[in-house]
Amino acid sequence: MEYDNTVRLHSAIGYVTPADKLAGREEEVWAERKRKLAEAEVRRRAARAPATVAPRQ
Repeated sequence: MEYDNTVRLHSAIGYVTPADKLAGREEEVWAERKRKLAEAEVRRRAARAPATVAPRQ
């Protein structure tokens, strides 16, 4: 029961735990999730970008 309330994300309440929802922390959880996804996108784009080569002289 503790796992369901404090660890497991519930789709019916926006993929947050019931404990976070009851404590009013869902906005914080969503903001942190959005920040992490944005950082991951930057890393993915950097990994796909071709390496720059210095021009020959």
